[in-house]
Amino acid sequence: MQQTNYNPVRLGLVGLNFGGGLAHRQIFGQANEKFVKIVAVCDLDRAKADKYAAEHGNLPAYYSLSDILADEQVEAIMLMIPPAGRSAAVQQCLAANKHVLTTKPFDLDPVSAQAALEEAAKRKLTVHLNSPAPHPSDDLQQIRLWQKKFDLGNPVSAYWETYAEYHEQADGSWFDSFEKCPAAPIFRIGIYGINELVELLGEPEKVELATSRISTGRPTPDNAQLTIKFTNGAIGTVYAALCIGDGQLYPSALTVHFEHGTIYKRQCRKLEERDFQTLELRLTTVRDGKFYEEQVTLPAANRSGGYQYDKFYEAVRNNLPDTPGTIKAIVSGVKALAMMAEKEKMQ
Repeated sequence: MQQTNYNPVRLGLVGLNFGGGLAHRQIFGQANEKFVKIVAVCDLDRAKADKYAAEHGNLPAYYSLSDILADEQVEAIMLMIPPAGRSAAVQQCLAANKHVLTTKPFDLDPVSAQAALEEAAKRKLTVHLNSPAPHPSDDLQQIRLWQKKFDLGNPVSAYWETYAEYHEQADGSWFDSFEKCPAAPIFRIGIYGINELVELLGEPEKVELATSRISTGRPTPDNAQLTIKFTNGAIGTVYAALCIGDGQLYPSALTVHFEHGTIYKRQCRKLEERDFQTLELRLTTVRDGKFYEEQVTLPAANRSGGYQYDKFYEAVRNNLPDTPGTIKAIVSGVKALAMMAEKEKMQ
């Protein structure tokens, strides 16, 4: 990016349960404030909205989406509400001529997701989320580069995993709902893996699901594995757990087997570390009839699953609507979630 004088996109932050902490870590007082600046906040809990607004410079506080949408200084909505039915809220933002920055998973209904994203493109408004991101991350670009450079052929299978230790108890929130949070570990943190597999393997065709409860106090599971068959014949597996504590925080590992090679990706951080620092990737293949191995370590600044505030800024300021490819990637991930939800109902 060539510019040095920025006019940050003025955000209205909606949903403080998750969004409040995220904004505190990544926007307020951080380098990303040159791209996006929070100028108003909104939450159904009035006391929470008032307190958060006061703590961050006495910002305007709102208690409904319609009210913050009426604020003319707000250019875009940072929409951090639960995913079930989120497409309707996105449509409401678009009708008010607001861009949207939101989070994974986009929704549970692929039809509603498609409609919302196509409406954004029609209105030439931006809708970005962190997974799948609007632009390829450095790690997924590296995988594509190796695939082409070493003529690895088509992907055959992939395995992705992540985990954490939550010690949760039932509280009546959407996390307790099988309908709003199907196959909870996959839906909550394994969605990153679904979107990476969609990016690398293509369109999902059908799924199989296994879940269990190990230590959670919620009625929903804390241990889950999803197997996806893709239309090109490739098979992918996503494992996610909320019941593993080994001193790491959301480590993720990806193995992709191609016809003529394998790529491994690993990112991890210690429990006390704020952010991921690096990503490690390794390729194994055959060159000139001999085993060949190549490794690379990448900075984690533009890792898969991260928010691309700079790209959001560029899209809004340069009037760049989402591409058909981005829309397809988002909807394909939602399709996998919808199939997963149907499988859980059958268990």
